[in-house]
Amino acid sequence: MNLLISSKEYDYHTLVKVAEMAGLAGVIGFHQAGDDYLVTFPDGDKTEALIADYKGRLKDLENNIWSH
Repeated sequence: MNLLISSKEYDYHTLVKVAEMAGLAGVIGFHQAGDDYLVTFPDGDKTEALIADYKGRLKDLENNIWSH
């Protein structure tokens, strides 16, 4: 399953760092999609939960950056 993320919202390094924090480094893939990023998750029973967790961690990181 793929997740398209705008480069206007997040940069590549942030996406990789959040993957590491979520324990997904080496599990998900990152691909250039024009100016944006396509994040590829493995298909399985827990794919939607993995994506929700990843998106939540991105939002949490964003909230932590802007609240300080």
